[in-house]
Amino acid sequence: MQAYLEERDNRAAAERHKDNRDDAELAWFNGKEDPAARLLAFDSWARRQLATRLDWTWAGTAKDKRVEQCRLQLNGVVRHLFKRGWLLDGKRLAARITDLINAVAAQQEKGVIRDFWPYFKASVDRYVGLNAEELRQEAMEAGVHAGQMFAQMTKGLPAGPSVPELEAQRTEETLRAKLAGKRRQNARKQANAGQLPLL
Repeated sequence: MQAYLEERDNRAAAERHKDNRDDAELAWFNGKEDPAARLLAFDSWARRQLATRLDWTWAGTAKDKRVEQCRLQLNGVVRHLFKRGWLLDGKRLAARITDLINAVAAQQEKGVIRDFWPYFKASVDRYVGLNAEELRQEAMEAGVHAGQMFAQMTKGLPAGPSVPELEAQRTEETLRAKLAGKRRQNARKQANAGQLPLL
């Protein structure tokens, strides 16, 4: 009976941990959050999507490094959207990125991809151009709908920048410094959480 109760408690704790992690990763949806925290949450979310949706057996022990390289490529898609003025954010941006990753995963399952990196890079580089009309229409719809809803909700208060805007600002020194500080702060929190209590 004791083993059953412990297993049930462990499952409940694992579910709570998963829910908290998912909520933290989706914090990039919230325009009222700190921009640096939103970018870190977006990076974490993109990393997790890549790690879970693609087959990484080919990468061996370098899986984490390859996932990070692919995440950096995905950030290029977001910057391309910003350059064209298409400020998709939240669920629309998440759906586009997961569609792109799922398309690559489907080709992996078919066995079409012989060399993953060039295929992934080419897919990401061509994504905005190949889907330009759909993306433009979606951005226009999102802008009109979001503008109407936002005007009603906030009565003229300024909104936080979208993730494409934040990704474009990432190269600026001020935001880069804030990101570095936020990463150090998160690392300290994780290190403190990993230590066992003294008593």
